[in-house]
Amino acid sequence: MTEPVRKASQREQARAILIVGALALRAAASCDAAVAEAPPLPPPRPADLIPAPEPKPALQPPAPAAPGAAAPTCLSRLVAEGAHAEAAPAPAPAGEGCKVETPIRLSSVTLADGDLVKLTGEPLLDCGFALVVADYVRLIVAPLGEAMLRAKITAIETGPGYECRSRDHIAGEKISAHAKGLALDIFAVDFADRRRVAVERQGGVDEQSYFRAMRSAACGWFTTVLGPGADAFHANHMHLDIESHGPSGSYRICE
Repeated sequence: MTEPVRKASQREQARAILIVGALALRAAASCDAAVAEAPPLPPPRPADLIPAPEPKPALQPPAPAAPGAAAPTCLSRLVAEGAHAEAAPAPAPAGEGCKVETPIRLSSVTLADGDLVKLTGEPLLDCGFALVVADYVRLIVAPLGEAMLRAKITAIETGPGYECRSRDHIAGEKISAHAKGLALDIFAVDFADRRRVAVERQGGVDEQSYFRAMRSAACGWFTTVLGPGADAFHANHMHLDIESHGPSGSYRICE
């Protein structure tokens, strides 16, 4: 091989070595960068140092309500909503099934404008039922009377509420809702202009319209509404109660 050719070959070999070395250096640098970006994971924790999961507490049934706890809560709500009521002693049992769970005596209902509507009979009622009665007076009976007869209501003539007896006073019949404090009889509505709208008979077209409206609206508030025309036992008053009817308890009697 001639001298010029040998020198050219040596130069080519040297260039190839330099290229391979540069590629190797570049690969090593890339590897180091990748290692720097992803630090090594710590060794796994020994099994004997891993804490055991805390046991879940066993489900406990809810604590039973204290006896009589519902009565103060219901009465407080009744008074807060504007009713004049007070806790009453439970009536002495005079027959099987005659019992009022949370007895209160309801004497009047305060309207939105601050006026009072008296319940003349100061009925003895179960507190839960009294809440419904008070709302019915406040939201239906009084506003309808003022709108339709242009006079404010001053009083509602009622029965005593609680009575230990069978339905319609018939021997052998089921126990009446009155015997549980869940029923109230209304006989008349008194107005500030001295009008008296009786359930048994109204004095004119406007009074008749008012009573029909009051009676129809009651069917949305109570499960039982009975009045004149329903039967001879309710010819002179409107009976209201919240007893359940039918297998599902959703059936209503509105007559």
